Amino acid sequence: MVTGAAAMAAAISLAGATVGTAEANAPMITGVFETGRFVPVDPAAERQAPALTYDPQLVPEGAEIMVHQRVIGGAMSVQVTVDGLVPGRTYGTHVHLAPCGADPAAALGHYRNVPDVVTPENEVWLDLTADSSGTGRARAEQEWVFRAGEAASVVLHERGTSHGHDGHAPGDAGGRVACFSVPFQGASATA
Repeated sequence: MVTGAAAMAAAISLAGATVGTAEANAPMITGVFETGRFVPVDPAAERQAPALTYDPQLVPEGAEIMVHQRVIGGAMSVQVTVDGLVPGRTYGTHVHLAPCGADPAAALGHYRNVPDVVTPENEVWLDLTADSSGTGRARAEQEWVFRAGEAASVVLHERGTSHGHDGHAPGDAGGRVACFSVPFQGASATA
């Protein structure tokens, strides 16, 4: 019997591994795999933990996050799994430009492949709804790769992402309730 801990240990053992394919001309598959456990902001700390909750009612202390970025040639996928969330709640979840900090605004805005274009195809929208056990999962696939050094965190927001049909601007998902710093792989690393 494989337990959740054993499965996670197996996944972590493969984290960061570069995998080649059997064909000589096939693109190299690379990526990033990061895990974290959410903690509240420590106002006395000079440097914050990588996984921060700004609203423990919506993202409780101890909730766990896993982020997997997979890069193949000039395309990528980003997958997020979060355990310990409020069951039935939807969280707008996006890749942001800067690492997390004590101030929720430290992560800056959404990463955009083309500046000023707010669509799920141009950003990485990973909205997730927690199931009855508090686990939410989402995956986004893009036909592009982050620019090196310009994607640095995953932010969970208080509600699902607007597509502009609900009185909110496209891409708006309300306040930032948690943040996880991730050293995403950029395009220069795939060249």
